[in-house]
Amino acid sequence: MRREAWARLICDTRSAGRYLLPGRDLEFLPNFTDLDETEVHDFLNKLDSHGGSVELLASAYWLSQPEVENFIFTDLPVLLRALGHGSRSSPPSVEPTFKGRVLWQETILGRLSGAVPRGRYLVQHVEKSADIPENRLLKLFLTRIVSASTEMARRGTGALPVRFAAIRDAATKALSNTYIQGVELEHRLSSRMINTAIRHRDPRYSKLALLAKDFDASIIRGKWAQIVELLQKGWLSPVSSDDLFELYALILVIQAVETGLGFGPPVSYGLIQRGRSAVASFHDAERGLKAELYFDQVPSGIFKSTSEYMEIVKTYKGISAQERRPDMLIRFSSPLGERRALIEIKETEDPAYIRDSIYKVLGYLRDFSSIWDNVPDQQPKALLLFPSGITPTDRMPDIAIVSVDQNDDLVNALCHVAAPITPDRNQAS
Repeated sequence: MRREAWARLICDTRSAGRYLLPGRDLEFLPNFTDLDETEVHDFLNKLDSHGGSVELLASAYWLSQPEVENFIFTDLPVLLRALGHGSRSSPPSVEPTFKGRVLWQETILGRLSGAVPRGRYLVQHVEKSADIPENRLLKLFLTRIVSASTEMARRGTGALPVRFAAIRDAATKALSNTYIQGVELEHRLSSRMINTAIRHRDPRYSKLALLAKDFDASIIRGKWAQIVELLQKGWLSPVSSDDLFELYALILVIQAVETGLGFGPPVSYGLIQRGRSAVASFHDAERGLKAELYFDQVPSGIFKSTSEYMEIVKTYKGISAQERRPDMLIRFSSPLGERRALIEIKETEDPAYIRDSIYKVLGYLRDFSSIWDNVPDQQPKALLLFPSGITPTDRMPDIAIVSVDQNDDLVNALCHVAAPITPDRNQAS
């Protein structure tokens, strides 16, 4: 029930942040609260083009459609067992028997010229072949699905979500079919392939034609109308309750900076993928303020800082480790300087786990203390977000612990981070 509540709350925010793709596994959910076409267009226009973000997003949403999964897992196995075949004539050959179609006129002429010996005949065989236009369409479609899934793994966070890996594996297995291997691979869609598939007596070929046309328009040619339509159908929700709460918290932080701190809407978004930039960037030109929000990134890569943990590990042999990644990092900058904070998110109301989480963030503050070398007195240096049940006092320590159902507390904590470098609006004007 908690998971459904997070999903509804995410949709209720009407934020395009739902499309930023966090989570190790995803499932397609309808939009409880619809985004209109203008809002989706605005998100796509602001999406960082680094790493083919729009193509990555379109591929994920296209592959997640129920009709795609239904075809791959239900229709495709049946289609492969009863694959359509056509007849074609082989090149004529000189043979001693009548097996096949005897080309009498050519045989007589061949005997007169000496090319065909007596007692031999020029014969042409008719062979059954799977290399017909509708199967060329099937092979092209499956090849494109494998390619799109592989690109998602390469450009994404590294591990392909389970749903997409299953689709890729099913398509790869289908391409190993003996008859499919004998089909010529086309490199682009043709009207002949589409039309013959639509007219085929097996209705599964007609489904294939519609999916192949839609894939070509949405992914290969990247038509915005099709991409917008895909995003309006629903959204890819993390399956894990923890991941879903992280997405909800991410959206709330974006909205707190936008509205609570007065930065206005993000000027750009970045999908959560390999080599990514900030997931949301803000620019308040009136006050000369900028803000950048990062998700699941190592601090040393963002702030050019050092990790005490990694420095200790490097001094010993036989120990290997990777730098820790707080859930989020935020940076505020202006002509007056820069302020940085870590944000950790925990979907729990268990008192023991809450205490352990506070201790973990204290470890982060020690590990990444070089982030605040120039501003050792900054408070808070980290925000720790829980679903509910936390009430702050007037004092602001190094760690601000916030319940996300108390939006004012979240805004107040972020204001404390940014306040020392935030010029008054009257002064800025």
